[in-house]
Amino acid sequence: MARFVSIGIVLNNKGEVLIVKRRQKEITLTGKEFVWSFPGGVQEKNETREERVIKEVLLETGYKVKPIKQIHLRIHPDTYVLIAYFLCKLENDEPVQEIEEKDEIEEIRWVKPEELKKYFTTDLDLEVKKVLNIQ
Repeated sequence: MARFVSIGIVLNNKGEVLIVKRRQKEITLTGKEFVWSFPGGVQEKNETREERVIKEVLLETGYKVKPIKQIHLRIHPDTYVLIAYFLCKLENDEPVQEIEEKDEIEEIRWVKPEELKKYFTTDLDLEVKKVLNIQ
């Protein structure tokens, strides 16, 4: 079975998108610094990509979400990792628990989609841009 990273594109009722700041800065295979990202993680055996995105968003942000649809599936051009992007709906307006992955996640933030370019140093998926209405 192929390894997938499931990523949650989570919007709130203000039209903002949820992002996380990684505690450990990484350098991608193309030499870019990887700090801010959408919440997500590697799919485990015996679970679906949808189950993984629910778990990862909860662990990394404390928010409970429901995946609405898979937006896109691609090999990321900066990391060469296979990523499934899911549009997710918040189940609660506030976090339902503390961030469990404090060793991995330094900060969570809601930002306007057009502000993502200030945070992300890696390539933003074209289909995700369409869903977020980013030019």
